[in-house]
Amino acid sequence: MLDVRVVFDAGSADDPVGKEGLTDLSAHLMAEGAAGELSYAAREAALFPMAASIDVQVDREQTTFIGRVHRDHVARYLELLLDVLVRPQLLDTELERVREQQQSELLLGLRGSDDEELGKEVLESMLYEGQPYGHPELGTERGLAAITHADVVAQRGRVFCGARATIGLAGAVPTEASLAGEGLVGQLTALGAGTCEGRAALPAVAHREARIWLVDKPEAASTAVSMGLPLDVTRADADYPALLLASVYFGLHRQFAGRLMQKMRGDRGLNYGDYAYAEHFVQEGWSCYPAANASRREQYFSMWLRPVPHEKAHFAIRMAVRELRDLVAHGVPQEDFVRIREFASQYFGLYLQTESRRLGFAIDDRFYGQNDAWLARVRAAWANLTAADVNAAIARHIDPSRLEIAVITHDAAALREALASERPSPITYQAPASDAVLLEDREIVPYRIGIPGTSMTVVRLAETFR
Repeated sequence: MLDVRVVFDAGSADDPVGKEGLTDLSAHLMAEGAAGELSYAAREAALFPMAASIDVQVDREQTTFIGRVHRDHVARYLELLLDVLVRPQLLDTELERVREQQQSELLLGLRGSDDEELGKEVLESMLYEGQPYGHPELGTERGLAAITHADVVAQRGRVFCGARATIGLAGAVPTEASLAGEGLVGQLTALGAGTCEGRAALPAVAHREARIWLVDKPEAASTAVSMGLPLDVTRADADYPALLLASVYFGLHRQFAGRLMQKMRGDRGLNYGDYAYAEHFVQEGWSCYPAANASRREQYFSMWLRPVPHEKAHFAIRMAVRELRDLVAHGVPQEDFVRIREFASQYFGLYLQTESRRLGFAIDDRFYGQNDAWLARVRAAWANLTAADVNAAIARHIDPSRLEIAVITHDAAALREALASERPSPITYQAPASDAVLLEDREIVPYRIGIPGTSMTVVRLAETFR
């Protein structure tokens, strides 16, 4: 098999103001439109007997074209891939189809039916308000409506070009000679030589006081909560391994190793899951693992409370804030540090279990300017870390006084009033809770979040990403 990833250092952060969604729209028109001499339908028909595909994913700073094909079909597959990347037709009629699809994903998918993802996107719009990261890759209603065919053609020339491209191949890699010249590497290297623009510098992230945005969604069946704060640490920084390990202890994605998962779901059954992240996280498909090629020059720490019953939302927010403050104040206990370090060192190996994923992580290493492989690098760092090192990194970089909280709920005004008043939030359980849980609940029920009502804003659902 041959695995291919062509990653452009281009994403929604490259969208011009007023044209939000342009990069995503351009990428999907390339991947889902006519290219070379073939219509989209004809290309799909050519790929079908190869059991191959050409997929695309767009994040804030990277757009990745992903493919896999049997070694017997490599030559023909690369011809089709080159058509998509180098010779897309970008037809105006197909633009309207892709635009409608993107608008549907924004309005009916993100805003209409995916409260968890909506909460995460609203959190990012808070953390990066007024900045290039401040809108979803899908764009905004007005931005998508304003995009013209000329915008798409120009954007492709500016950002999907050789100077921004990294080409990754693994498995049945063709000879170097066949890749050069008119081959994949040769043509991509020369792509957009006269129109390519470099990446713009990112503005400094604002350091705000804690605040809460509550999105009022009357039909919401439960309350989704995302909270976080900007980080000045990426994979290129010395404190990254320590913060990564701290996030594993606090709330590893969809694993009961995390403290939040143990206490909020395991002990109390509040919801399906409660997680924490030391960097931007995109789940790959239905797996438990992070998708590669979602790298960023600016990162953030976040906590994700999967939807809880409305009547337990106030309690859950209180508990999560209290747990974060406790983590910063007291750190990771020594006995948990030893356990979680051993677990993480083994578990993270699952992140690299396919050639395509290993290829993606290797390209991410290049994005961050790292010569050593990601997993080898963090494992080596963890071996030399102490609990005191991890706790010092937490204290340096995670400041609960800057925590921003995004809430998607059915009666935002009522929840805002409850949060602002700091009134008690008693909780009941369907099954008997332990004495230890009930004793701790006595402290959580009246716990003060400490964010004034003047820093809480109710947002109409229709105004999100308008």
